[in-house]
Amino acid sequence: MLPYEFYKVMHILGIMLLFLGLGGVLFSFALTSNVKGKIKFFGFLTHGLGLLLILTGGFGMAARLGLVQGLPNWIYAKLVIWGLLGLSISVAKRKASHMLLVISSFILLGFAGTYLAVYKPF
Repeated sequence: MLPYEFYKVMHILGIMLLFLGLGGVLFSFALTSNVKGKIKFFGFLTHGLGLLLILTGGFGMAARLGLVQGLPNWIYAKLVIWGLLGLSISVAKRKASHMLLVISSFILLGFAGTYLAVYKPF
């Protein structure tokens, strides 16, 4: 089994890739240039890879902490946030004209996930 720190770095890298992908897709649908296709492709690619790394790293950390048998409720809440961030790629694609609202919702979801990870309130 790999060390806890490895999974933590994987998890954080996944978070960076996820938000990079969301931003790329959001801005590619707001643009009207010829490079839109490449930006959109790499946005979807980094978003999906980020989701995979977040999930793998998160469950790896939980396993190293011995939480696999009985997951605490804050991990279930983080899984809901993970799902919402997974679905948010379609929001970025369809609602690029409401960029401020969309970016604010992404920041709010990121804040909620960070709050749960740091404070573990339940």
